[in-house]
Amino acid sequence: MSKKQFLYLVLAALLFVGTGLIGVRAARGVVEEAGSLVGQAESLFVPGESLPPVSPYVALVRVEGTIASGGGSLSSDGFDLDGTIGYIDSLIDDGNNVGMLLYIDSPGGEMGAADDLYYALMDYKDYTGRPIYCYFGSYACSGGYYVAMPADEICADRNCMCVNIGVYISTYNFSGLMERYGVEQVNFKSSENKGIGMSGVPWTEEQRAIYQSMVDLYYDQFLGVVAQGRGWTKEQVRERNDGREMLAAQALEAGFIDSIGRYCDYEAEVLSRFEEGTVIYERVESASLFDELLSSLRSLAPKSESEELRDVMNGHKGMVVMAYEGTY
Repeated sequence: MSKKQFLYLVLAALLFVGTGLIGVRAARGVVEEAGSLVGQAESLFVPGESLPPVSPYVALVRVEGTIASGGGSLSSDGFDLDGTIGYIDSLIDDGNNVGMLLYIDSPGGEMGAADDLYYALMDYKDYTGRPIYCYFGSYACSGGYYVAMPADEICADRNCMCVNIGVYISTYNFSGLMERYGVEQVNFKSSENKGIGMSGVPWTEEQRAIYQSMVDLYYDQFLGVVAQGRGWTKEQVRERNDGREMLAAQALEAGFIDSIGRYCDYEAEVLSRFEEGTVIYERVESASLFDELLSSLRSLAPKSESEELRDVMNGHKGMVVMAYEGTY
């Protein structure tokens, strides 16, 4: 029996058991109303989500982990870009929402993904006029700092590593290694600069210049976003940070953040700026019982060498512009 057949068999068994349990409960009188029966069935297969207050609240929005696009899926360390943007958009039409507390603990990530999140926050601010307060946890580097620029105010943990303004493109050139082992990559291209960065082909000086010009344009965009967010010129941003990471105290001295403090104290300070009774609300999502069981089963099933190789190839996004504090 193949692994796929095994998973289908387990899925069928879970559906059978779940349906049987509901039927037994109904027969014994445990479920007294049809609505209760439906609710129990949904808990097996439908993810849950907490509901926002019906009174004034400040929405706590977390940006934790690598900021990466994924077509609605989670990034490798758990950040859901599309889900977060969707939630921010939903706050715009919620009359009970009076502001946002943006919690960032991120080393950055893809420039495009960070820019998408930045625009979602700017839309929230522009359409509602509500304030955005921001707190930095352990990291707010590069793209993590970029997405904080719509904030009216930034407070950071005293041990936070942050700022790190800049972008890069990283790739590999295996042409020397392939030549050593007698391997040739054969390409048929429509033009000289089509397919720049193929791993088995040396780079020309013209191609290097092409990609450097792209990095320069993205860097200029980054400078513009920070300049607008902090009320400076691009040159003032460049003078204050040359791409290095900064500790919170250094960032405060240079003007990249507004204060340093503990999160619990800052949360209380934010609430004090709103009317009495306003609360901090954090949306909580939970996976369905079925999803959790299926995920556990998948993690237990060993991968073949071909599947592991396929995962590596599928995970490679090619030439990605990174606004990230580490290497890619």
